[in-house]
Amino acid sequence: MKTEFDIQLHTIDMYRYNLYHAYTTASGYLALLASVLAFAAAGKAWGQADASRAVMCAALGILLLVYTPVTLYLRSKQQVAGSPVFKNALHYTIDDTGITTSQGGMSSTLEWSQVYRIVATKHNILVCINPRNAFIIPRAQVVQEYDAIRRTAREHLETYRFKMKENGMRL
Repeated sequence: MKTEFDIQLHTIDMYRYNLYHAYTTASGYLALLASVLAFAAAGKAWGQADASRAVMCAALGILLLVYTPVTLYLRSKQQVAGSPVFKNALHYTIDDTGITTSQGGMSSTLEWSQVYRIVATKHNILVCINPRNAFIIPRAQVVQEYDAIRRTAREHLETYRFKMKENGMRL
């Protein structure tokens, strides 16, 4: 089965991928844990009438919770604006060979054996090339093709490399 579609990647799509990647790794979990501990320390210091320590711990907790998403958004905006690849639509062809991306006369095929894993989040389909890099396919742009993409990927990937739920969009 062959499925073809075009996608235009926007800042929000890159941002959602970067958030997903940041908060599903050990460093993301540690940042969340550190912010929770900072808020707990602030609460404990507040109860002991140590206001300056409480404010400092609360500020650290807020910094840890706000810094990462803000910097990821700014990085995403810079990546999309600075890359000529994202200025025009990318054409995807998904078939028994693999996933082919093309744009402006250039094309590249990622064979199924080279796919690290495929994950469908609420907003994106992530075709991971390795643990750090992925093709980002915004789900809102492939509503009609989602089931065909899922079916083809399911046929060619082992269960542990396939994380896509049925029924397409769940907004």
